[in-house]
Amino acid sequence: MTDDTSAASFPTAATVPFPFDSPYEVQRELMDAILASLRQCRNHDHDHYSENEVDGTSNSGGGRNSRLAAANGSSSGDCKNNASITNTTKRRRRAPIIMLESPTGTGKSMSLACASMAWLRYCEQADIDDLTNTNNSATATANNNDDAGITSSQDKEEISSANKPAAKKRVYDWIEAWQPPSNNEEQVALPPPLPTSQSTPSSSSSKSNDNNVPSTATITTQQEKITKFALQNRQALNTELQSIRSRLDRLLNIALTAAAAATSNNNTNNRSEQIMTKNSQKEQERTLRENLVRSGVSSAIAKERKRKRKRNVHSSLSSVKHQKSVSGSVNGVKNDTSSKEDEFLVEAYHSDDGDGKRYNELSSDSDDDEDRMVLNDFGKQSKQQQQQSLTARALLEGSNLDGSGYQNDAERNAMMRKWDKDSNNNKNNTSKNSSIDNKATSVGGVTSGSGVRKIIYAARTHSQLSQFIGELRRTKWGKDVKVVALGSRSLLCCNDDVMYQSKTNKKNSRRSEADITELCLDMQKNKSNNSSSGETKKNGQKTKTNGCPYLVSRDAISTLAMHSMVRPSDIEDMASLGKASHACSYYASREALAAAEVVVLPYNTLLSPQARQSVGLSITNALIVIDEAHNIPETLRALSSCKLSMQVAEAALAQLLAYTRKYSERLAGRNLFYLGQIRKILMAMIKYLKRGSSSQDDDGGLEGNNNRVQRKEMIAAVDLMFTLKLDNINLFSILRYLKKSRLSQKLLGFVNHTAATTTSDHVLNEPDAQNVEFMSKHVSSMSIFETFLDKLTGTSREGKIIVEWPSEESSTTSSISPTLRFVQIHSASQLDNVVEEAHAVILAGGTLRPFSHVAAELFGDDVDVMRAASEAEGQLSRNFDMLPKTTPNKLRPPPSSMAQITPSLTTFTCGHVIPPNNVITSCLSTGPTSVKLDFRHSSRSSNQMIDELGRTIMNMCNVVPSGFVVFLPSYKYESQVFQRWRSTGMLSQIDKLKRIHREPKNSRDVEDALARYSSEASSPSKKGALLFSVMGGKMSEGINFANDMARCVLVAGLPFPDITDPVLKEKMESLDREFRQRGTGINGQDYYQNLCMRTVNQSVGRAIRHSNDYAAIVLCDYRYSSDMRIWNALPQWLRRGSGAPRSEDASFGKVMKNVRSFFAEEK
Repeated sequence: MTDDTSAASFPTAATVPFPFDSPYEVQRELMDAILASLRQCRNHDHDHYSENEVDGTSNSGGGRNSRLAAANGSSSGDCKNNASITNTTKRRRRAPIIMLESPTGTGKSMSLACASMAWLRYCEQADIDDLTNTNNSATATANNNDDAGITSSQDKEEISSANKPAAKKRVYDWIEAWQPPSNNEEQVALPPPLPTSQSTPSSSSSKSNDNNVPSTATITTQQEKITKFALQNRQALNTELQSIRSRLDRLLNIALTAAAAATSNNNTNNRSEQIMTKNSQKEQERTLRENLVRSGVSSAIAKERKRKRKRNVHSSLSSVKHQKSVSGSVNGVKNDTSSKEDEFLVEAYHSDDGDGKRYNELSSDSDDDEDRMVLNDFGKQSKQQQQQSLTARALLEGSNLDGSGYQNDAERNAMMRKWDKDSNNNKNNTSKNSSIDNKATSVGGVTSGSGVRKIIYAARTHSQLSQFIGELRRTKWGKDVKVVALGSRSLLCCNDDVMYQSKTNKKNSRRSEADITELCLDMQKNKSNNSSSGETKKNGQKTKTNGCPYLVSRDAISTLAMHSMVRPSDIEDMASLGKASHACSYYASREALAAAEVVVLPYNTLLSPQARQSVGLSITNALIVIDEAHNIPETLRALSSCKLSMQVAEAALAQLLAYTRKYSERLAGRNLFYLGQIRKILMAMIKYLKRGSSSQDDDGGLEGNNNRVQRKEMIAAVDLMFTLKLDNINLFSILRYLKKSRLSQKLLGFVNHTAATTTSDHVLNEPDAQNVEFMSKHVSSMSIFETFLDKLTGTSREGKIIVEWPSEESSTTSSISPTLRFVQIHSASQLDNVVEEAHAVILAGGTLRPFSHVAAELFGDDVDVMRAASEAEGQLSRNFDMLPKTTPNKLRPPPSSMAQITPSLTTFTCGHVIPPNNVITSCLSTGPTSVKLDFRHSSRSSNQMIDELGRTIMNMCNVVPSGFVVFLPSYKYESQVFQRWRSTGMLSQIDKLKRIHREPKNSRDVEDALARYSSEASSPSKKGALLFSVMGGKMSEGINFANDMARCVLVAGLPFPDITDPVLKEKMESLDREFRQRGTGINGQDYYQNLCMRTVNQSVGRAIRHSNDYAAIVLCDYRYSSDMRIWNALPQWLRRGSGAPRSEDASFGKVMKNVRSFFAEEK
């Protein structure tokens, strides 16, 4: 396969270059399944788009719906009637789903990296070819129409009728009356468009043609300009990156040559070997990258300062004009103080995480004048000078890379991004609603301004993200693929004053994520508010307030973003580059998003639309890869759930009352009406929470007369509204009013401007305020109330409300306050925001089966996906899970993998790459003293059971070499076990056999704990090590226990969730109802068992990491051998080396004999 894959040949597993010659068979099969599904997706999308593009219509109804219709019309097996086909094609486009189950250690990450990169390189060229071919087709169609006598007006009339917009929404004048007259606003005027050959038509002509659809010739010309503009800027970016890579390679070769020369010196041989060990090639490369980025950032800052000095005269003139305009506007109001106090009515306060503000919008106001002058001066430069002097900001600008900014120059687009955010949003909305398809306004059909088409990889932990980036480095594209790793401030912040409370004791003084975010935003706000004077008053004294020293230059941030894409960089690489260059890594990662081809990020950032908007990430037409996807339902439920505490409700009410008292005479009557309804809702909720808390001493709550326990109550949202006597209020109108009036943002601006933060800040400053709930100054209490109010408009199927009242004793000793909590029950619709935008969604993991379980949780409302998942699971149970008989061998062994590809869902599962004799699975029903091992909740905490478990582990330590990992059901049970063993002396006896290690409680200590355990477990001179972990904990997923780190894994018990949990009970009842109604999916009992077995399978999968690895798996509970449902829920590769469990094989003596023989043979 050549480097530049032609658009005519879609990649296959046979043509995708692999980093080594002999990949596993299942790796090729997995890539074949992915690429076959993506090829089907692109073919159907391309055909549907081509048909509509020639006619001038949009393809918003295409995608998977057209693919489903095509498949239904061509496949006899999936044949449906015409009515169902018509129904399907009317739905919105949904990306095809690809579910991949591949056990850990089978090279899944490498297969995903190679297949997705081959698809991306193909699409980069195919997207350009699509526009070129569309131009040729459109031109030919226009000529044919002219020959046939079809006039242009007739074409326009047909196109206009076909794309006739929906009825115009009603305009609420009372909402517009909310805002003061426009003369109170500060309008920043953009400089006129640059006089280039690509300028837009005049205003008069545009007005006359507003209601007309662009002609075919216009669309063709536009697409040609988009293609040319995008190619030029992408080439400029690649040229700049290649220049940096060349310098890096040259310096690296010099360093390695010097190290090799030093090694050849016999006199300093030992010392040279130590140097080579310490400074490996990777460390050398990181050091050189830090030197290069430090030099590049210093140069960018010097150029920026030089540019400012040259424009001092222009800055003075601009300041004079600005003062004149301000003085003129003051004449129209009562006084200057009143004008300043009313700014919050128009200028809503924006937090960094709330509205997607980028770093370019965080600079001081003095930079605005400079940028306007840069644009004016830049228009006077020649086009050749402009192309030669593209800054890093222009090279990384999304509208330059996707071609949507073709009407302007590259530098102008980069400058416009700062103050023309609203205009850009309107531009994006216009492109979506226009008659020209999105593919006609950007290369690859991406959202205008979002840059290049992307692969977006999401995982739960950053170690999994780093592992995927490591696999990318090993591929053919590893040296030039542009990768960006997104993370939180706690991982990317370089400012020690923000990260730590004490620099001398960093380990124990690290701040929480909420505190770090708060300090970061405070610094930015102080810089913005004090940019002119640099001072602020505090306690009557003037003190200097500086912003963050890592945010001193926008050009420095852009330069750091450029250098971060020279090589694929993970979170640690990004943080080290920022530290070396003294620039902010957090905002640099956002700056690089538009140019990134691969984006790695945590679940929360991908699955939350608000988080994606906050960081500026668009997923339109992207390939989404979600690893360890069995965690997605729980993540979606956590993201969709929210709470409204009594303290937050009281703060929102206090702000609303203060605001209304001050401006009641200036607000329209309709505004006062809606403010009154909001006040009524808040007062009713506060009264309800107070009444429930005060009355629990009388009725004892749900738990009886013991007032020490917390009282909970689950009710539907509609029942809550009736209880609060608010059933006559239209919540949809309230939400529409809150959104259009931007009340939450204005209240936050009002509070910050008047410095009257009501009770929250006042209480926090008091000595006894330690129990008060934390409320950020940068998040409006009204916005929390608005989010909770939106949840009340959902159905009872989607979620329920849990009312929590703390006991009198707990309320005085903790920060718990009465709370209304919305919990998500049905998360099937929560992934729609991703599926409706992406090109395709890959759900990968080692424990995805049964596929019907995942489909029911994530796509329960999609009939096609549910049907395909049920069919796939049925075929797998018949042809893949069935184990061969030993005597006689009448059945063939199961295949290495099985795949099923449909237009809506592709499923793939495979076995393990290890030989069957490299793993032994044993069920242990009795202990050394013949005590039945029963780890159910009712019996596992007894002293007899805990002591029997200790004796079992002691005996196993005598036969297990090297590392030994024990998984317990919960953290609470682990504490009980250690407490009992410590009192009886058994803990010290076990420690003499193998050094004991425990899973740390803090996630930041996991790496250190693993390092200590690995050094003792893998050391041949030591007796080995024993690690106690928890199923579903920090070390049960994403941790590599390869080779000697885990020669044996013992699982004690079954981690069934608490059946008395009201949320779990409601979820199981909901699944039972849907299963009875539809006949597809899973019932509540199967769901309950799958939750348990998925956790078990995740834990036992830690041991086997490659084809030559070996380990013993001991399942310590009598239910593993007595319940065939539990045995059959284990992975097929674990059961293939062992027959169905028998009671005589589960005795302690028989298991010990088998395990001892297994390790004797492996040695």
